[in-house]
Amino acid sequence: MAGAVAPSASPAELEVLACWGAFITLVDDCFDRRSGHASVPEVRTVLDPLVSVLTGNASRSKSGVPLVAALEDLWQRTLAGAAPGWCTRFAASYTAFAEATCQEAQWRQERYVPSVREYVQLRRRTITVVPLLQVTERHLDPWPEAGVLHEVCADVVGWTNDLFDAGAESAADAGLVGVLARERGVGRGEAAAMARAMIEERLEHFETAAMQLTSSHPYLPDVRSRIEGLRTFLYGAVAWQYESRRYRATLPVQREPKPRRATVDPVEEAAVRLERRLALAVAPGGALPDRCEGRVLETALLLALLRAHGTHQEEQRQLTRWLEERREKADSLDALLIDAVLRPHTLPAGAADAAAPITDGLTASTGQRGRLKLSMLHAVLHVLGGLKLHDEDIPDAGPGHGLSTFTLVNLLAVRVIYAQATAYPYTVSTSERFQLADLLEDDGGRLLWEASAATHLLGLNALQSCRPRHPLISRALTGLLLARDREGGMPFLDSQDIWLSAVGGLAYLNRRGLRPYTARMGAFVAARQAADGGWPFASGIRQTDVDTTARCMEFLHALDSHHYRDHLTRGAEYLAAKAGPSGGFPTWREGDDPDLDMTAGAILALSPLGARYAPLILDATRFVLDAQHPDGTWSPSWTLSEPSVILRAVDALHSAHHTPGTDPARLSAAAARAVARLTATQQPDGGWGHSPHHDSDALSTAQALPILTRYGPPHTAAAGMAYLLSCQDDTGCFPSPPDQTGPRPLAFNYPVVADLHALTALTRAQPLSMIENHR
Repeated sequence: MAGAVAPSASPAELEVLACWGAFITLVDDCFDRRSGHASVPEVRTVLDPLVSVLTGNASRSKSGVPLVAALEDLWQRTLAGAAPGWCTRFAASYTAFAEATCQEAQWRQERYVPSVREYVQLRRRTITVVPLLQVTERHLDPWPEAGVLHEVCADVVGWTNDLFDAGAESAADAGLVGVLARERGVGRGEAAAMARAMIEERLEHFETAAMQLTSSHPYLPDVRSRIEGLRTFLYGAVAWQYESRRYRATLPVQREPKPRRATVDPVEEAAVRLERRLALAVAPGGALPDRCEGRVLETALLLALLRAHGTHQEEQRQLTRWLEERREKADSLDALLIDAVLRPHTLPAGAADAAAPITDGLTASTGQRGRLKLSMLHAVLHVLGGLKLHDEDIPDAGPGHGLSTFTLVNLLAVRVIYAQATAYPYTVSTSERFQLADLLEDDGGRLLWEASAATHLLGLNALQSCRPRHPLISRALTGLLLARDREGGMPFLDSQDIWLSAVGGLAYLNRRGLRPYTARMGAFVAARQAADGGWPFASGIRQTDVDTTARCMEFLHALDSHHYRDHLTRGAEYLAAKAGPSGGFPTWREGDDPDLDMTAGAILALSPLGARYAPLILDATRFVLDAQHPDGTWSPSWTLSEPSVILRAVDALHSAHHTPGTDPARLSAAAARAVARLTATQQPDGGWGHSPHHDSDALSTAQALPILTRYGPPHTAAAGMAYLLSCQDDTGCFPSPPDQTGPRPLAFNYPVVADLHALTALTRAQPLSMIENHR
């Protein structure tokens, strides 16, 4: 938390700030984590002695109370080097917090329902943001004019907390969502969307006030730096709340019944309900930080690591319970992994052969990496259940350069695991073992190395096998345990925020109610462009990729191509350097196998940039056309969904249509074959699944509909839209099986992905008559 709100502070300053954060949290826990609510006398019993410490009126009889003793120690450390008069200002701020907390307790005791205005004024003081902010400024001279910026920081953090507490808030609680719902006479879902809009207004107010302060004090050299410090504090405080799992779910649950009678336009009604939900998905800093759901592979690897390390017994029991609960409905691979870690004595000698269908898929979908993926699966089964490994199967060391960060760590980890498990431990050099540890040590400040639990855990299990007392393992376990989802499972990724923000921003641009969020989303995306011109899929990681880069460029171009022209130029140069001789684009590094999704994304990103990239677009277009199968499909790679690949490819061909030199007839024929495939594989219920052999789901249907709306027969699109509308639940979202894969072909789930595609499908829908005619 301290590093997020004051990244340039010294270690000593960070320590004081972290202690204040911990102290404030402990005080807050006295009132919030107990049966019922504290009474006014109970609140005063806790807070009055603390205020006395700060004002110099502390009673000696209270010094033995642990909370008071802790504050006395912290206060002396805080005063060291403080500017004259600062302690008086801070004491006044903390006193205001204490009085507001008593007022809040009195309201609850009297069942008083405040107005929105009353609540906002009180919440600004109870959130304790201003005292914490003042700690970061204690060495600076007073600047009363900045008080308005302090208030904005308090409002944004407090209201964001209220949004995510609202899902569990009882009708009697006076949180912002509840107060808005009562005063405005609206449902809680609509009130939550109003609260998010209020946050956005306050963020705009911050920028307006900052501009006025800068223009009013043009000759004060530290004005800009102090404003930037406040801005960093604001966005850092909220970002830390998300990353630390203060918000266990990204979106607060706000259930509202669907209208009993059909509205004038059911498509628009569904879009509005989804729009309210998605308004809550955007963090104040512009990120779209959805949570990845826990998965068997990573959960089993974490349990194996804890067992080998001999620590965290309670967490081991939690992980065991999580895995046991999923055994009954597990697919063949998950069942194999669960049995391997929970019942290793049942693991047959030919367990690797039992996973043949999966390993065949690994080899087929990952090209050059298929052999390594097969070795990874065998290494995992060894770590989990003791599968016998053979020295002749140890993967080659490889070039050591030109590999993605993920591939390099996976390769080193697998080689170490194989070497330790066989009679040839020296097949892997000492330098490779040190290289693995050094790579894992450089975590970029994330909970998970490069945001990936799969790679992180495989590397740590390898390190545990050869250097079991390495201090890195103990430190890494803290982040790993914090990264678990709200049900206790370990997800594949702890973030995909840049990729999601770009995909979401593009969808938001087409909805008037969501468009106001896109400017901040664009700034968030643009600020995370890497030095090589590309973008990584998550903030804080080093490895850039073609897919995220293309998505970011699509969004920034649609948002404001002039403002982001430099970012787009650098992104285009990054993509141009990745193009292969066949016209295809790889995922990670130049020279890797080309990928259909990546190539389609590059076409979409480069097509709006003019004739300079026409040769690349022509070659890439030919690659996409040549890759289409006679039945109208393309082979999936990073997705399980046939409609997903078709959507990306057909959108790319449509984008390339105006590039000089393309063959319009061939483009049209390819689109026609794709549409014919979708039409022929529509399920009787009107939807589409991952393939014609799978049941319909909301995400696959939402991916098919934009193509059919543009090119297909109206009755087919109408039936598909009717199915999609039936999938929306009472929170406004569209639950669906995931289609993203990683490591390929293992699925992982960010629930908001289905919502974003559903929003696009609803926005592009034909008029209501299409659906009514179908009915």
